[in-house]
Amino acid sequence: EIRARLPRGDWLWPALWMLPQNDTYGVWPASGEIDIMESRGNGPEYKAQGVDYVRGSLNWGPFSWLNGVSKTFGWWTNRRKTFADGFHTFVLEWDAEFMRIYVDSRLTYMLYLRFNEPFFKRGDFPSVVANGSDFIHLNDPWASGTRNVAPFDQPFYLIMNVAVGGTNGWFPDGVGNKPWLDGSLSK
Repeated sequence: EIRARLPRGDWLWPALWMLPQNDTYGVWPASGEIDIMESRGNGPEYKAQGVDYVRGSLNWGPFSWLNGVSKTFGWWTNRRKTFADGFHTFVLEWDAEFMRIYVDSRLTYMLYLRFNEPFFKRGDFPSVVANGSDFIHLNDPWASGTRNVAPFDQPFYLIMNVAVGGTNGWFPDGVGNKPWLDGSLSK
């Protein structure tokens, strides 16, 4: 459990997250990432979910460009206030059977995931992928790990940070008055 009050300000990116101590299954995201809470400091009028929303997610996949996060994420909204108006408790419950991420109460969960199928199967990844001009036979990077739990069967460490901006799409182009473009050639 982490009790925190989120910062408010355009283009702020507060996060409470975890990375594996070792890259047991390979480089990111093959060894996993746990996002207990991510948000944006922009106000509630921001169309891409501002400081009145929080998100929890798991990143996992065989390659950075083949990530299963879209199958393991959720969000919660504070309809009457923002998460910058007061302190909230952000919680990760994690054991061999399930992972649950929530804010303030188990009733306000962002993500509840039972470990009931292997992540390679959960991801429905293709058997062959194209990478430029090469074709790669895709093997299960978690085959040697704990069934249904790998890559989340290893020790992780906690990171608490506030980033500013970014070019990875967390702040989408064309939303609000964003003063930069993610793919711009001029930095």
